[in-house]
Amino acid sequence: MRRLNLIIYILFVFAYLICIPYESSAQQEKVLKIGVASMITPVDAVKYYQEIIDYIGEQIKQPVQMIHRRTYDEMDTMLERGEVKVAFICSAPYVKNREKFGIELLVAPSVNGKATYHSYIIVHKDSPIQSFPELKGKFFAFTDPKSNTGKLYPTYLLKTMGTTPEKFFKKIMYSYSHNKSVEFVAKKIVDGAAVESIVYEYMLKKNSPYAKQTKVIKRSQPYGIPPVVVTNDIDAGLKKKIKEVLLNMHKTEKGRAILRAMMIDGFVEIQDSAYNSIREMEKSVKNNETAVRKTNGRKVVLFGVIPRDNPRILYEKYQPLLDYLSEETPYSYELVIKKNYEETVEALGHGEIEVALLGPLTYLEAKARYGAICILKPRGIDGNASYKSVIIKRKDSNIKSTDELRGKSMAFSASKSTSGNLMPRYMLANSGIHLNELSNYANFDYHDSVVKAVLKGQYDAGAVRDSVARKYIKLGLHVIAESPEIPTGPLVVGPGTPFSIIENIKRALLDLNPNNPRHQKILKRLDDDFRNGFIEALDKDYADIRAKINAVPQTCGKGCHPKIKL
Repeated sequence: MRRLNLIIYILFVFAYLICIPYESSAQQEKVLKIGVASMITPVDAVKYYQEIIDYIGEQIKQPVQMIHRRTYDEMDTMLERGEVKVAFICSAPYVKNREKFGIELLVAPSVNGKATYHSYIIVHKDSPIQSFPELKGKFFAFTDPKSNTGKLYPTYLLKTMGTTPEKFFKKIMYSYSHNKSVEFVAKKIVDGAAVESIVYEYMLKKNSPYAKQTKVIKRSQPYGIPPVVVTNDIDAGLKKKIKEVLLNMHKTEKGRAILRAMMIDGFVEIQDSAYNSIREMEKSVKNNETAVRKTNGRKVVLFGVIPRDNPRILYEKYQPLLDYLSEETPYSYELVIKKNYEETVEALGHGEIEVALLGPLTYLEAKARYGAICILKPRGIDGNASYKSVIIKRKDSNIKSTDELRGKSMAFSASKSTSGNLMPRYMLANSGIHLNELSNYANFDYHDSVVKAVLKGQYDAGAVRDSVARKYIKLGLHVIAESPEIPTGPLVVGPGTPFSIIENIKRALLDLNPNNPRHQKILKRLDDDFRNGFIEALDKDYADIRAKINAVPQTCGKGCHPKIKL
């Protein structure tokens, strides 16, 4: 027995020793994730960022991966969590992230011999508007709430004029892309916009038809250019390698080709003090925040929406509804969009949002955690206040039913989406399929992202709400299964929302009539479920959803189910 134990011990030590070099090698081969925020570069230049990142990987001899995000918020969160160690970000987020969690400058691009850029205020080339003050009472587009050139500068400009965006402009929106802002001005969707000079000049040099339809009426002072940053916990040796690669990129033939295509000279070192003017603007605007929360002396109601779509689409859909509420009630309304479903629920519970359009599952969580109250719900496309979850595939796929999804890959929407995650799980279960029996699966933030992943062939099937699937049928999408009817998600108020606000909103929304041409125009901008207006909602309407989520097992080990008890 002793001899057997000795043999086992020797084998164990031997196995341990031979694994050490293997683990060390695996660590060396760890993929370096590098982030790119989409607003800092024109859409068609994203491919060049991929080339830069691939170039870095080749030079440091380590696997790399580009992580591309639509909003500054998403990239900031990834940096704070350490999910990316290196990122190309905007100047204003750098200033905030430096203060919040110690992000560090690495290098910055140089354009025309300078590491600076400007904010441009643009209007249509045929517009009679010649100066910024002439935009008073007009429709204006910002890019991102955290953008320096696309939001902070014009807000600061208005502060020096003794006003705020809410008071000065008739209406504002967020495009979440400098390209889109230029396009909106060119198409006369908005009267003016604030955009980044580098993107705008790039579009002009590339003969963009949208840029050619606009003109610049004001240029800001120069600011420190959007930098490349690293987290403060990055390996010092790795940080040094990446910095040297970027600083010397212009010295290699391949590096010069990439830089020429991006229309930048190269990368240079930059000091933190280059961003002090942005800090000063931030401080000045922050001191004016109290004024921002009032519009013409009216209380501003903070209105939230769960992010089923990307922020730009949500603003396009819901801003007309908020404009209607501003006209029909004694209040002004500001659309608040959080990064995900969880943050929307928390914002409602903590009073950061007073009213919100939620899904059935997020409403039940908001009620269980914070005592939220449902007041109204959309009538639905058929007037019966319901919708469905559907499982989709590409039209050319051989899959005919959910029974054939065993061994296939599947794309779901957000984990707390009723139609994009909860109901399709039950639909698979009814076919005897558990996640372990799928070859692969993933959750996407937006329903549209699920559809696109399926259409591109990245997943064999996907789960979305029926209204989303209908939009893409003509592009080669096919529905293979649909759920029983689900009650439409309610309009919810937080426990501290004043009664007068609740009553005014209820009255205005119940008055929306799809037969009224003015109301019809507002309702048609929204999802299909809203086309017939609103009706009263009761908690009992969601009893079946509550029962389903409470019955979900929490011990499958996959981490696929929302960990909540309702």
